[in-house]
Amino acid sequence: MRIAVYGASGHTGRLILADLRRRGISPLLVGRDADRLRAAATESGLPDAAIHVAQLDDQALAQAFRDVDVVINAVAPFIEFGEPVVRAAIAAGAHYVDISGEQAHIKRVFDTYSEPARQAGVTVVPMVNDGGFLGDLISSLAAARVERPEHVTLAHRITGGTGISRGSGRTAVANADTFVSGGEIYTRDDWRTGTPARTTKVTFPGDSQPSEVVKFALSEVVTVPRHVPADHVEGVADAEIATLFLNITTELAEALPEFPRDDPDSPDRFLVLADVTGSGGTARGYVEGTNTYQFTAIAAAEAAVRLATDGAQPGVLAPSQAFDPADILEALAAHGIRWSVGPTP
Repeated sequence: MRIAVYGASGHTGRLILADLRRRGISPLLVGRDADRLRAAATESGLPDAAIHVAQLDDQALAQAFRDVDVVINAVAPFIEFGEPVVRAAIAAGAHYVDISGEQAHIKRVFDTYSEPARQAGVTVVPMVNDGGFLGDLISSLAAARVERPEHVTLAHRITGGTGISRGSGRTAVANADTFVSGGEIYTRDDWRTGTPARTTKVTFPGDSQPSEVVKFALSEVVTVPRHVPADHVEGVADAEIATLFLNITTELAEALPEFPRDDPDSPDRFLVLADVTGSGGTARGYVEGTNTYQFTAIAAAEAAVRLATDGAQPGVLAPSQAFDPADILEALAAHGIRWSVGPTP
């Protein structure tokens, strides 16, 4: 099994390397700086791992990915740096996974690369992370309990824990316009900007009172309508999350730590929720866990190994189209997440 990690020297990239090593896999490290790649390999317990230096050039990257089964892309911001890696993986005949949570990038990947990926016989799965990935999977399971899904509300909340990384800060700046607008909502058979969210309050699992939520550019809004036949799909988030991303400036992003340290005594906690309503009833699914960066690394490695081992139909796929939702959630439950699907409270 041959897995390449592009952006291996970044924060999440290094965590992905460590998880692949835990699985007994020695990946190929690909990036733009040999010294940083070698340092990442050593720090991740892979001092003898192969490295390949390649700039963001289609031909150079395709050469780097030659004879690779799967490419994991951990570069950010994806809206700026992601597409050359997608193109190169397809050109090299390698399956592709990325960790992006950027709504605009993910929609562009579906719109632009679905047919090239199908023709090349490779599978492209963007958005394998702690947010949209889980939201897509749990939405599929909740919608399966509703005879005629009509409305899907996706909601995220993060509490406590370590601050965000410099890479996440740069991503917020690069996608500032999307965060200001709240992103796209799926309604009337298309994705639309400028449409307000219908949901303003959500009672999250474990809470006795509803929380204020605001329209937010959740990446799974791009993927859920591709496998859930709902008329309306929208994304909202706890107001504190929205405020955090809206307040990040270039100066603040550059002042953030490149490698934030996790606090084992107070880890960040994430919760991803899907409420599905329709003429056939209602259902709620949610997933919760801790350590967003660490979990993202585990999920990316899991997805890559599954594509290398079992494959999936060619093309750009939503997570629920590439993997059995319950099966992969059960596998990830061994790494600290809890998930549940049942009637809407």
